[in-house]
Amino acid sequence: MKYYEITIMVSAFGIEPTLAALICEGVDTAEVNDPLDAAFMSDMLGETDYLAPEDFDKESGKEPSIVVYAPADSEDASKEVFTSVKRAVAAVCTNASNGVYGEGVDLGSLDIIAEVRDDDEWKDRWKEFIRPAGIGNDFVVAPPWMDMNEYADEFKQSREVISINPGMAFGTGLHETTSLSADLLLAYTEKGARVIDVGCGTGILSIIASRLGASDVLGIDIDKDAVAAANENLELNDVRNVTIKQGDLTEGLDYKADIVVANLLTNLVIRLTADVRKHLNDGGIYIMSGILISQEEKVLEKLRANGFKCLEIAEQGEWCGIAAQLKK
Repeated sequence: MKYYEITIMVSAFGIEPTLAALICEGVDTAEVNDPLDAAFMSDMLGETDYLAPEDFDKESGKEPSIVVYAPADSEDASKEVFTSVKRAVAAVCTNASNGVYGEGVDLGSLDIIAEVRDDDEWKDRWKEFIRPAGIGNDFVVAPPWMDMNEYADEFKQSREVISINPGMAFGTGLHETTSLSADLLLAYTEKGARVIDVGCGTGILSIIASRLGASDVLGIDIDKDAVAAANENLELNDVRNVTIKQGDLTEGLDYKADIVVANLLTNLVIRLTADVRKHLNDGGIYIMSGILISQEEKVLEKLRANGFKCLEIAEQGEWCGIAAQLKK
């Protein structure tokens, strides 16, 4: 579908007055491109996997702008939008000349640039911002369309590739909490282990457990979209010893495992802990993440009260992951 992209060039100060004028003219939807936002995101991202900070650095050098879209297949509709944009810019210019925004303020050039665009130009552009992410020294997670030869210098060829489709529910699946859970799985999964993955999302931890030699893996998620995404990822990676079920934590579950991994939130981890005992073999391992470091002690108290011994605590950013063992 073709459409008009109408860009108003502004300064950082000119963003708010111009948006206000557009709203007054009936234009209530607009895209703001502010390089300060891009600079902030670049600082925040640091070395975050999957999204490359340098892509935000490119954006941070650009001039601020406001973009309004209009359908190209309707002359009346597009004309109405163009007219509203011109009136809004004229109103900003008038207000500026009357000193409404203060003396000598820089609102930007307020130039209006119109271009015809096509959906086909942008529908896959988001893929440019995706990059592979390593898990320990064993695996690298990447979308199925990515050519890993481009990243040969960064990731050794000996790493196994796990394909996860970032367009599915729960995004790429490599939040810090997932990374913590994966690292602990790598440390404690033995060949032939039975594993329960509570809150499996895309199924990435279930797939990792399978690749590490688990004999049988059960993934559970309350969200039907996550269950569908996980099943699709299992097929994508040709994983045959993982079953994904929809459910609320371990409620109604009849299954015993050697490892339970739960990448949830603190309150859910605490709620789950007592029930995990029923589903772990003696000496079994309970891996938890999604826990803020500030709430770590609450979880440790719950573990001790339910007969678990803490084996390891790992931290990334503001999050922590815990590996505990059920006492024999």
